[in-house]
Amino acid sequence: MSEQNDELMIRRILVALDASHHSLAALEAAVELASSLEAELMGLFVEDVNLLRVAGLPAAREVRFPFDAVARLDRARMERELRAQATQARQALVAACEQRQVKWSFRVVRGEVTPEVLAAALEADLLTLGRASRPLIRRVRLGSTARAAAALAPSSVLLLQRDVGSKPPVVVTCDDSPTAQRALMLAIHLARKAGDYLTILILADALEKARRLQTQTTDRLREQGLMVRYRRLIDAGVATLIYEVRAEGSGVLVLSSTILPTEALQTLLAEVDCPVLLVR
Repeated sequence: MSEQNDELMIRRILVALDASHHSLAALEAAVELASSLEAELMGLFVEDVNLLRVAGLPAAREVRFPFDAVARLDRARMERELRAQATQARQALVAACEQRQVKWSFRVVRGEVTPEVLAAALEADLLTLGRASRPLIRRVRLGSTARAAAALAPSSVLLLQRDVGSKPPVVVTCDDSPTAQRALMLAIHLARKAGDYLTILILADALEKARRLQTQTTDRLREQGLMVRYRRLIDAGVATLIYEVRAEGSGVLVLSSTILPTEALQTLLAEVDCPVLLVR
């Protein structure tokens, strides 16, 4: 275990896997983090009982987009498909972990996806998953499991999407809460992997408080060797925060889970297009 990770306290990273490109993006990010933090990576594949129930219906059909080919869908076929997907997920996990020399484990469970992922997250310090699975529209919408994880997961949550990787700058929100300080520590770690660029959004209800937070943060970062840019947001609502994040063109947004009310946080997660690390 690295000295830095003793401070960050991320020893086990859970990655939720399926057959989607967003899931593979989550795997790549999880392996990279596990390697840099000397953490264990735990892969989870959920055999979705809702898919199996639908496949058991007499009228169930599979439409293969975009070819309009229709085939009868039955439970046995769906069982085989899920087993094949689990095998592919395990192979991808093993290959990525062996390349980076990351300790790993993998398990398959059957149940409803969201409850199973949340239950498994009890054993982890960080949950990584795709923002959505199998999107049919260009804009990536926040999936139901991602929404539930953001609201209910006991661990920190990293939400990723296809073709959007770690790039500068890392953007982190900062207020005077203990969780925000943990978010800053994680943002520093990520910034070192993304060109040493860090943007800090200071959130405060008064200018004097924002100045004090900036001074404290500057003192803390003095020995880090990062290129830091500050933005002070006074009494900023979620719309302002979304605007600022988009304007920064961030590679990763790091924020405390307590920095916004639940509904406002869900709005932000749905509207920003970058990876988001929600810190608890």
